[in-house]
Amino acid sequence: MKTLPILTLALLTLLTACQATPPDPTADLAESGQDNAHPDTFDRYGAIVVQAGTAEKPLNMRLWYARPQRITPDTPVVLVMHGGARDADNYRDSWGSYAERYNVLVVAPEVSQADFPTGWGYQTGNWVSPDSSSTDASKGRRNPPEESSFAAVDRAFDQLVERFGLNATQYDIWGHGSGAQFVTRMIMLYPQARVRTAVAANAGNYTFPDWTLPLRYGLQNTGIEPEDLKAAYAHHLVIMLGTADNDPSHRLLSRLEIARAQGPHRLAKGRNFYAINQQWAEKLDTPYNWELRTVYGIGHSGRQMAESGARYLLEGKAEEPLFPLKRDGERTPDTRDARTRELLKGSGDGEASPF
Repeated sequence: MKTLPILTLALLTLLTACQATPPDPTADLAESGQDNAHPDTFDRYGAIVVQAGTAEKPLNMRLWYARPQRITPDTPVVLVMHGGARDADNYRDSWGSYAERYNVLVVAPEVSQADFPTGWGYQTGNWVSPDSSSTDASKGRRNPPEESSFAAVDRAFDQLVERFGLNATQYDIWGHGSGAQFVTRMIMLYPQARVRTAVAANAGNYTFPDWTLPLRYGLQNTGIEPEDLKAAYAHHLVIMLGTADNDPSHRLLSRLEIARAQGPHRLAKGRNFYAINQQWAEKLDTPYNWELRTVYGIGHSGRQMAESGARYLLEGKAEEPLFPLKRDGERTPDTRDARTRELLKGSGDGEASPF
């Protein structure tokens, strides 16, 4: 009498085993045999893994993407840099609807903790050794530029173009918070990146053109000289600031005096960073292609800032600047008063990293 239930169970087990296992959306297409698939066969939302390292520092990078309904060789690319949590999939999701709306390929590279640990690997690009945080000028060393996370993202773009069969030779890039730190430092330290327009929204700290300060606040031990800034200023970099991101006690802001010297909150820091670099461009007698843009009523929200970022990058639309920095006789903001000059010396060796 137990034969029928046993046969039924066996049949169900067989049918279950025969069902196709849903594909892992994060699987490497090269391994799944789809490497040469037509772009339209790619999932609308998915991920691929590409080689983005060097012989000295091999690594694979996961690229989370959202593509439009129809993709062609002329489809443009927008890279969206994640925050310090390395949650590239969430950033892809927040930008996903713009892929179809603007007919672009949205890609969020995942700069992993394993390959680029801590803020030194991501926000400061693995550009220098971690002991470069010291205000002691004898500390720190520069890493090979091609081992930076900036270079890895740039190489990942090449692989992306090949996988999707694109003609693109440049990309737009957007980052918020920690991602904005990555973007500004990529432009300053690695200007050879194939960036067309870069938007850095609501960064918590910046690398100022000051050679007495260690990276992340200055250019000590970076190998960057004043003349090198000309290539950075030639880029179209947009410092995008939410007018409500003006809380000096925000939980993610560093309390170190060296950080506070850049400004009391993100709104002030961004304005000061733009103005100081404008002064350096004038000193170097070189074109200054950076912009300062504001988004009214938005605080420290990557999702809310994304809409303005997408509108700017993909429609060319922006709000009128809240801070028109006039050149005709009006003094631009300057953080180099006596107190700030003192603070910018740092507050001693051994301070904890805010990353």
